[in-house]
Amino acid sequence: MLLEIKDLTREFIRRGVPFAAVDHVNLSMDAGEFIAIVGRSGNGKSTLLNMVSGLLRPTSGAVTIDGQSVADLDDKALSRLRNRTIGFVTQSQTLLPNLTALDNVILPALFFPDDSDGQAAGGPVESENENAGVKSAEPAETPADDPDMPDVIAPVRVSEPTAARPDALSTRAHALLADLQVDDLADSYPKELSGGEMRRVSIARALMNRPKLLIADEPTGDLDAESTLIVMRLLRSLADHGTAVLMVTHDADALPYADRVLTLDAGRLADRPSR
Repeated sequence: MLLEIKDLTREFIRRGVPFAAVDHVNLSMDAGEFIAIVGRSGNGKSTLLNMVSGLLRPTSGAVTIDGQSVADLDDKALSRLRNRTIGFVTQSQTLLPNLTALDNVILPALFFPDDSDGQAAGGPVESENENAGVKSAEPAETPADDPDMPDVIAPVRVSEPTAARPDALSTRAHALLADLQVDDLADSYPKELSGGEMRRVSIARALMNRPKLLIADEPTGDLDAESTLIVMRLLRSLADHGTAVLMVTHDADALPYADRVLTLDAGRLADRPSR
């Protein structure tokens, strides 16, 4: 079982009255399963996804991903889980404005460079860089760990511009952008992109490290019909090749690609009634 949600609840206080945005939700997902969740706005869908990814602590209940209890992880371990196991396409735009589309996609692969699995580029990036005659990115010097300070990500120095380093990370990022038909915008900055183009770049970024679980909050929310088709075919292909996909959507055209469609109504999750 890749994802297991048990009796998950999140309560908020509104005008002095508690209410459950997510109310005793249970859900299990295996690798390669594609689940879509539908429901009206304000019924707890984004709250549920934020708890699954560890961005929001539940009032009660538990989330287990790939054998790890999310609530038991410290900040660094949780960051590693999000970086290496989960890909998250958020509803809002989160591209960094000072990076090109290509560098935004590559960025997740530069975190936790000491990981030995080499999964971000599908192999040992260092040896491929050496064969290409290009120096790897080196972390900047940072002070010794301070237990009283939160975990931080050290800045990364890149010895050459992206266009001049044909390494494994760039190759993978270009391939993802090409799959989403925005590779011609690789050297553009977010301010130069439309909302739909930024959405597709964000999806490419979420897939950079080959996540086991892709969480997608309205992935087609600002896409036209042609772009929606491109994205949904890609998500279906990912599921067919073993990635679990958990998607929240209002888009009826996206639903046929899912294996199961569930409804979240007033915080409670249930199978969608057949019509």
